[in-house]
Amino acid sequence: MGKKIYCSVCDQEVTLRRKQFEHKYHEILCLTMIVTFGMSYVVLKYIKKKDTCPNCQTRFDLKNLPLSSIIRG
Repeated sequence: MGKKIYCSVCDQEVTLRRKQFEHKYHEILCLTMIVTFGMSYVVLKYIKKKDTCPNCQTRFDLKNLPLSSIIRG
């Protein structure tokens, strides 16, 4: 635990430790993290092109793709 010392300004004994965040800052921090992760997800999802293989990231030329390679399901 922290050291106890006498604070001449407060005129009392205090335990030295880091100051805790106030409750409103917890909410702001949580909201900031959620927004940041949400935006990161959207950017990472839509940065991928639709003409790439999801396994090996090979890009296909969809305009010159032979009809025999298209699988209808």
